[in-house]
Amino acid sequence: MSSGLIVSDCFWCYGCGEATSPLNRRHTNQTGDPTVALTQQQRSEIYSNLAKAIGPQEAEFLMAQQPPGGWEQFATKRDLADLDLKTQTGFAEVHAKMDKGFVEVHAKMDKGFAEVKEQFAEVKEQFAEVKEQFAEVKEQFAEVKVQFAAIDTRFAEFSERRSRDVWAFIAAIVAMTVSICGSVFLSVWQFAPT
Repeated sequence: MSSGLIVSDCFWCYGCGEATSPLNRRHTNQTGDPTVALTQQQRSEIYSNLAKAIGPQEAEFLMAQQPPGGWEQFATKRDLADLDLKTQTGFAEVHAKMDKGFVEVHAKMDKGFAEVKEQFAEVKEQFAEVKEQFAEVKEQFAEVKVQFAAIDTRFAEFSERRSRDVWAFIAAIVAMTVSICGSVFLSVWQFAPT
């Protein structure tokens, strides 16, 4: 094994200025365009350069270490930063929508509570009107009770008067009967033979 691997131009990313593996497609070439996937010829060239630099077994080992799907499946710091930005933007949008939704819900609830409060005020007003009507009805019942008491008093007076009139009538009939009987008795006695 050699003492170290010298980074040559094929391992340098001209787009971002980082030393990188030529297997990584996320880096750009000298013109700034994204690199394309390695062809079999490029892989063979890399292997032969590695074999010369570190030996054939070590080169074979390093070439076998490539992930099954390729290096392009691994995220770079730039990919993570982009993902972080997208995630933060997404969360900010969700939070904005949620805040807007909560504001709308609060507005609807406030409106609903105001309507309910208004309806309760109307019901309270109607109950006050009903209470007032009941007070009027109670007052009318009190007047009717007074009138019934007056009628009861008049009826009692009428009954008492009637009772006196009946007794007076009976006394008059008795007096007339006694008078008639007395007259008849006197007449009969006067004309009776002595």
